[in-house]
Amino acid sequence: MKSINKNLFLKTLECPVYAWHLYRELIPKDSSLSDDFLVMESRNIHNMAKLLFKDGIQISKKLEEALQQTKDLINDNSIKTIFEPVFKYDCFIAKADILSRTDTNSWEIIEVKSGNKWKHKYISDIAYVSMIATKTSSQISKATLYLLSKDFRLGKTIDEMFTKIDCSFDVFAIAEEYSKKINYSKEILLADKPEEKKLKISCKNCALFKECTGKDIEYHIFDLPRLSQSIFEKLVENKIYEIKDIPKDIELTQMQEVVKDCVVNDKIFISENLRNELDKIVFPAYYLDFESVMTIYPLYNNIAPHSQILTQYSIHKCDKVGNITDHFEYIADHTQDCRKIIAQKLVEILQTTGSIVTYSSFEKQIIEKLINICPDLTEQLQAIANRIVDLEEILRLNYYDIRFHGRTSIKKILPIMIPQMNYDKLEIGEGGVALSAFAYMAMGLYSEEKIKETKQNLLKYCKQDTLALVKMHKFLYDVANGRIS
Repeated sequence: MKSINKNLFLKTLECPVYAWHLYRELIPKDSSLSDDFLVMESRNIHNMAKLLFKDGIQISKKLEEALQQTKDLINDNSIKTIFEPVFKYDCFIAKADILSRTDTNSWEIIEVKSGNKWKHKYISDIAYVSMIATKTSSQISKATLYLLSKDFRLGKTIDEMFTKIDCSFDVFAIAEEYSKKINYSKEILLADKPEEKKLKISCKNCALFKECTGKDIEYHIFDLPRLSQSIFEKLVENKIYEIKDIPKDIELTQMQEVVKDCVVNDKIFISENLRNELDKIVFPAYYLDFESVMTIYPLYNNIAPHSQILTQYSIHKCDKVGNITDHFEYIADHTQDCRKIIAQKLVEILQTTGSIVTYSSFEKQIIEKLINICPDLTEQLQAIANRIVDLEEILRLNYYDIRFHGRTSIKKILPIMIPQMNYDKLEIGEGGVALSAFAYMAMGLYSEEKIKETKQNLLKYCKQDTLALVKMHKFLYDVANGRIS
């Protein structure tokens, strides 16, 4: 019988259908550069936590060896700390991060997390491990979370790196509830077929959605923008899963009604206000996109964990709709924090007049954060922020194509609006990959040749974003003026 680990157990409680498929390895595993980077960072944080325990013994990576070694060390009263002990009860496997002896017969179980905020998920993780460890006769007297301290900075000691939270009460209470569900979990996973499908709001982003609760539904209720829990529950209660089946007595928002009308009547929505909104864009216009890096462990001095650091920009300048007159780009020296340099360059390039077109509120937020580290540029940066026009917001309220399926992400809708434009041929074509690639450079994990290649790919990616903005603006302008039906 195949072992059941923490992830499988918790997934069973969350979605039995997904867990059943996961147990049989029927869900494709997608591994990107960003996924690999997160795993590496998490591993590094765990290794740093181990430095707090000078007498710790590392358990073997091989399962059978790990189980026996864990048992032997727990029974050896001279052992104070065990790293990554492994427990098995029936077919359930659990691995703790750290086990620290509290007295002769009991232990503190420690879970190391790279986040800096308490999350219920963290308690669930440690509760599962505590439950399995207790069932193997290990006496767990205390449960502690080690979170990354918000006050940690480069140069500080490992002792100052973590915030320690005693969560014993919550962990033991949840572990007791989990103990009642362990047989249920086993039955679900070992059953010949998965449980009956039940639509939940969390299904929207599930990898199985198209083959599960979304199967054979072209325009699902999830296509409704900003679908609230209350409306979702009302629709499901009435067994309504397709937009075309939503009755008139279900009260929707104005934009949800627009989407419904587009689906029912197979049409594109073009607001009467679209032209007015686009006419507010003042030329010369600057189409702006930022890229940033955010790592768990700080890359530079005076930076907190999980800080978002601006690293790159692309700016296309147009003297009228669709007519590019200039392009500016910059990528930071990966060995240092270049935000002040970027702020100065933005002030020089963006001048004092003309709209600054972005896609989402991200760029405005970053510029306003730059004020905190460049107080001498406060007036200029705030003026830049005030000139920003969010093209995504204009599109969201004034244009809808049923092929959007409720999305406004530029990667999703660009090929629909501008068929000849996409990110498929770019070496770096996604924000998470861009972030990870820069982080690898900053951490000294790339060769000089790889760094040069990566920076060129990052510049191409960022440039594609602002070129897309120019093209999308032109598309919407032509639509608003009746040039595209």
